[in-house]
Amino acid sequence: MMQDARIGLERTRAGTTRTTALLAGLAAALAAGTSLAQSDRPVEREAAASSTSASEPAASRAPAQEFEPSSRVRQDIQGGAPGQAPQRWGALLDVSSTFRLRGDLDDNRGEVGIYRIGAGVSVSGPVLERGRLSITGGTEQSYYDFARDTSLITGGGRPWRHIQSYTLGANLSYQFSETVSGFVLGSIEFAGEDSAAWNDGFMGGGGGGLFFKVTDDLDLGAGVIVRSRLGGGTRVFPIVGIDWRFAPNWRLSNENQPGLYLSYRPNETWRFSAGARYDSSEFRLEEDNFVPSGIGRDSRVPVTIGVDWSPIPTLIVQGRIGAMVYQELQLRDRDRNELASTNVDPNLFVSIGLVLRF
Repeated sequence: MMQDARIGLERTRAGTTRTTALLAGLAAALAAGTSLAQSDRPVEREAAASSTSASEPAASRAPAQEFEPSSRVRQDIQGGAPGQAPQRWGALLDVSSTFRLRGDLDDNRGEVGIYRIGAGVSVSGPVLERGRLSITGGTEQSYYDFARDTSLITGGGRPWRHIQSYTLGANLSYQFSETVSGFVLGSIEFAGEDSAAWNDGFMGGGGGGLFFKVTDDLDLGAGVIVRSRLGGGTRVFPIVGIDWRFAPNWRLSNENQPGLYLSYRPNETWRFSAGARYDSSEFRLEEDNFVPSGIGRDSRVPVTIGVDWSPIPTLIVQGRIGAMVYQELQLRDRDRNELASTNVDPNLFVSIGLVLRF
């Protein structure tokens, strides 16, 4: 296992300079007021009282919106639920990384380990009379450590190595009444190998929906997102939102992700969680790849248990351990014709995150 970890880390060295420069750029963006996506808000502890019942003990008054660490950029949809609008402008900076231990590919095609690191900033605040605006963006760097003999198609080599993605987006929510709010959102993303053509790696989309405050402890949401695909065509995704504070200190929420998480917060310092979600990413390959300017796709279902530690209100340290219970890698040519697909055997992964609020 230690050998696998060393191999995964060695693959990251080539991208160290790029990632360091990127983090510096993100810090500059924060100072300039630019925002990147993650799902919390800096006035959560103030807003918590409006989103919990009056009889709820103080220890259960968790931040108005929790979120799991993820190296992928996410737009804050649930932050637009009724009663959740921020009262001032604020920013959030987060960094997270995940290391997946090696797993075998189907049909003895090889094996792969994966290391990911992501960084983002979020700036959000009140607009209009009852609205909330969030400008989002961020990056994810993924390093695939395929074994030397790995091949998805006959005569091919290792499918890809370093995948980079950059996302910029925004969403606007508006509270129509004490129990109903709506939101619209849009984003643009580049995803590809190091030398992939920039003009071939862009995707974008948008959508909207509604949130309803069913009770003082239950918010439900529904909507739709339409996104373009590399090589042409579109995809349609449903939005399903739930935030249910069903008992003191307990919460059931999808936390701005296509998944479901159960969390327990005994006090303001500690939070424990367990859950699962669906993740997918699509990216353009390099021109000199054995599939020139092809398209790669990575779909997966991580199941996690974890803990958050918040020694002060503006800092959260997150740790997760879990299993990648499902993962599929797909390879297509530049026109989206499928050439190969394979499943990766389940294996363990660890994830850490750091969140700073301003």
